[in-house]
Amino acid sequence: MKKFGDCETINKNPNIVISDPGSKNNKSKFRLDNPKKLKIRVIQVDDCVITQGTRCDYLIILPNSLEIYIELKGKDVKHAIEQIEASIKQLTASLSAKKSCFIASTRCPLTSPQIQKFKK
Repeated sequence: MKKFGDCETINKNPNIVISDPGSKNNKSKFRLDNPKKLKIRVIQVDDCVITQGTRCDYLIILPNSLEIYIELKGKDVKHAIEQIEASIKQLTASLSAKKSCFIASTRCPLTSPQIQKFKK
């Protein structure tokens, strides 16, 4: 299992909220319910683990080794997908590890033909 040093924190809160304090409006947030108060690894990817190039904002690793890649984004969903893909290539513990990806977007409306293509 990879170690991320100072970029990693352990969170046992029942409700884990990930937000980007450096963003202009701080509207995009990701929430993870943790009712059993398990030890969840929260890794700041952007400007910590990866400081140059394309990268997502956060990586969360659950006790079952599920990797959750998170991008907090305004409207550019296509760029968010590129950021997550680049981060997976650089950070994944193994190619066979289970992964989930989430984009917290302020885009409105959330459904469009472009977004439906990305989901596929």
